[in-house]
Amino acid sequence: MEIDRLLRFYSGKQVLVTGHTGFKGAWLTLWLSMAGAHVVGFAQDPPSNPALYYALSLKDRITDVRGDVRNYKTVARIVKRYNPEIIMHLAAQPILLDSYESPINTYYTNAFGTLNLLEAARRNGHVKAILNVTTDKVYMNKNQMKGYVETDSLGGHDPYSSSKACSEMITNSYRESFFAEIGTGVATARAGNVLGGGDWGAKRLVPDMVRLITKKKTIMIRYPKAIRPWNYVLDVLAGYMKLTQLVYEKPNEYAGGYNFSNPATIKRVDEVVEALIDEWGYGNYELYKSRTYEDKLLLLDSTKAQRKLGWKPKANFKRIIKNTVAWYKAYYSKMNMFEYSIEELNRYADL
Repeated sequence: MEIDRLLRFYSGKQVLVTGHTGFKGAWLTLWLSMAGAHVVGFAQDPPSNPALYYALSLKDRITDVRGDVRNYKTVARIVKRYNPEIIMHLAAQPILLDSYESPINTYYTNAFGTLNLLEAARRNGHVKAILNVTTDKVYMNKNQMKGYVETDSLGGHDPYSSSKACSEMITNSYRESFFAEIGTGVATARAGNVLGGGDWGAKRLVPDMVRLITKKKTIMIRYPKAIRPWNYVLDVLAGYMKLTQLVYEKPNEYAGGYNFSNPATIKRVDEVVEALIDEWGYGNYELYKSRTYEDKLLLLDSTKAQRKLGWKPKANFKRIIKNTVAWYKAYYSKMNMFEYSIEELNRYADL
């Protein structure tokens, strides 16, 4: 998959990105704006401070709009005003542990937020492609060693996973009931754990590690033997962008759900922690017992994305860890993180 050709597609396109103040959303917004897209970001305030959104000074580079996807009138007004050709939907309540504490908010954000956006796009009639970013946790997990494929049953034990499965089903319904007949391409993207610089989200492995390791405190982890694929953020976003391009150009051929996961980077949680500590140069960790349920094994099969989209992850596990640590060290060394991150995007394109 040639990155330069992919970026040329987005040049001049009007793109609405929901959740642009989050980790993946900020990287995606930077990349799209670098490609020459006219990006409208729609989200609530960044979920943390520090935040990648602040580090990249994104408010100076895009049309930045604050709002809540749970409010249909607000969503509809934004879609009508900015009339996007492309919508990339990343806004979510993304924290599994928070979904136990606030299940109603989780369902309203992840399920009804998706519904609001799709309905606004349907009534607008100008949108040519919609990508809904969900999660690997949409599958009914049986803790099997075989990776889940796109035709496997959806489900979810916890409110977060269930809400994202609901988002998938709502998207499929709108695609079949409304968008297919008007030629709007609609797809969903399912990825596992994503690593890279600039994530300060609460209750996530790497951000929690960074907060503690920079303060010389002991890192606390749960489920050290849980097995996951650990994906480089730019690998995953390149897949999102390629999928969106293809559903824009050939909606009937490429619509549907796609997994994005690197089988070469499947590791236990404790292996990831130890690799990050080694790359950082110091640190230690201890275990703590969590009272909430979390799947111990969850793997995806990305054969469909590789065959249909030509997507292939570029970063091996060593590169992912090295790039992640290097980004945070650059940030805490007071470097210009916009310039640093642009250089990281350029290096990725050259891989």
